[in-house]
Amino acid sequence: MKDLDFMARAIELAKRGRLKTQPNPMVGCVIVKNNKIIGEGWHKAYGEAHAEINAIKNCKKRFGAKKALKLIAGSDVYVNLEPCSIKQNTPPCSNALIKYQIKRLFCGTLDPNPKINGRGIKLLKKAEVKTSVGLLQDKCKDLNRIFFTNQKQSRPYIILKIAQSIDGKIALKSGESNWISNTKSRRDSHHIRSRVKGVLVGRRTAEQDNPSLTVRLTKKELGLSKNDVIDQPVKIILGNLKKSKKVNKIFSNNSKIIVGSRLSARQSENVEYLKYKQRNFLKEFLQDLLVRDISSILVEGGQKTLDAFIVNNLFDELILYTAPLFLGKGSKEALTLIAPDTISKSKKLKMVKVERFKDDIKTTYYNGNF
Repeated sequence: MKDLDFMARAIELAKRGRLKTQPNPMVGCVIVKNNKIIGEGWHKAYGEAHAEINAIKNCKKRFGAKKALKLIAGSDVYVNLEPCSIKQNTPPCSNALIKYQIKRLFCGTLDPNPKINGRGIKLLKKAEVKTSVGLLQDKCKDLNRIFFTNQKQSRPYIILKIAQSIDGKIALKSGESNWISNTKSRRDSHHIRSRVKGVLVGRRTAEQDNPSLTVRLTKKELGLSKNDVIDQPVKIILGNLKKSKKVNKIFSNNSKIIVGSRLSARQSENVEYLKYKQRNFLKEFLQDLLVRDISSILVEGGQKTLDAFIVNNLFDELILYTAPLFLGKGSKEALTLIAPDTISKSKKLKMVKVERFKDDIKTTYYNGNF
């Protein structure tokens, strides 16, 4: 196997923590001796051991503690993100790698956290560990788009989701929208919900649709074990929403809810109201959500909410489900953005993926690069 193969393996291992690691990044680690993998691991859940430590434990489990010490000494380590150098929930991984006397470290990308950025590499170099940064860098960065956005933008990673007709409509004039997309598309959207920490809608959408905003998939569908818990995203409301019968699904089952608006409201159990002075408080609201460890948000709001995120350029990804039907003139459009003066001034996104769910087409776009 080649260096690229070992790093690719580290990336695949990292993906196994997709549903449990936020707000931490997904990290995988492979330990190699004489071109053979002797240990591998990944960061399984926030607050638990990091990938490097789990890879060392895996080596000990395979060969026994005594033999593992000899094998790890002089080994090569492949990790998609720079080993941490500060103590938070767990001890610094860079110190552990030095302790076990590894020979070389191949790192996909530096940690964007300013407290770490390059510091782990410096510690390893000081301990005479040969380091190489940048192996499969683009793939390593793409894997942790959420974490990089949190660190560089000081806000959650924002995914906008739209289910529309061929002619760009999201509902009839009456407000009816169930169901534009098909069953497979809706199931896929629940997979997206399972990978974010919060689901956001505007007050009007909440009152009109009374959505549950929950993940409604089985553990098997999510790839979880029987002992795992399905983590439900926090329900986030943009606009002053009060508890009532017409929004009973949102306030059901003691769900965690955060409401952001310009009006004050009495705090209640499981519901937090955040009040803002500025008329356009979206950026401030997102920063406050990140402080509460909501590192990623799926926006499922209506026209006004989607417009607000796009106009303020506060989004990182757009997912568009297009169904093979026409809703016609007078039906509600997905967006009502003001037209630019020229085509050259229009907002441009990068299309990264196209998928098909029966007759529905799902297109994924990125807004900018790291």
